[in-house]
Amino acid sequence: MSELSRKDLLRSLLGFVRQLSGEASTGEPAREERFVRPPGALSPDEAYLAACTGCEACVPACPPGAIFLAKVGEGGRRVAVLDPARTPCRLCPDFPCIAACQPGALAPLPAPDAVRLGVARVDPRFCRTFRGQACRVCVLVCPFPERAIRLVNARPVVECEACTGCGLCAAACPDRPRAIVIHPERSLMPGSRWPVLVAPEGGLLG
Repeated sequence: MSELSRKDLLRSLLGFVRQLSGEASTGEPAREERFVRPPGALSPDEAYLAACTGCEACVPACPPGAIFLAKVGEGGRRVAVLDPARTPCRLCPDFPCIAACQPGALAPLPAPDAVRLGVARVDPRFCRTFRGQACRVCVLVCPFPERAIRLVNARPVVECEACTGCGLCAAACPDRPRAIVIHPERSLMPGSRWPVLVAPEGGLLG
């Protein structure tokens, strides 16, 4: 992992504080922090926000209806987003949302496994496997089982580099509060795909 610059570290710390404020009572991030960008969204996030005009063309193009417009940031601009906790991305192989994006805010992708919406985090406070109960629902619904998520010692482990952040595992999780949360790509640690300030050895995300 490359060294964090002072600016990146401060940004990560701020994101972590905001995230904790939303998780305190429900175990889930605050609503805006749950929003992820559609497949193919330009990176860095500033490029996507500058390119997305809020034209809504991608909204009706999304077969499962996962994309919607939401106000983001202090300016209150409306841009296309997804809330995996509400409706996960189905990783359509022909990417109709990208094809519908005339402003070019969504760039073409070679295949569904190239999608990078974010990364899933398994929370041991809520996952029943950490209480000794058997469950493998997240692995069964994952589009890329054993690559993006697998069971290790009967507990789910997420492989950050392969996880698309589609949210299918989070939506299918039978635990309440849900034991899987999707961390948006923009909130991941610079130089890696680990959720902000959650270290690999910390056990919160495998």
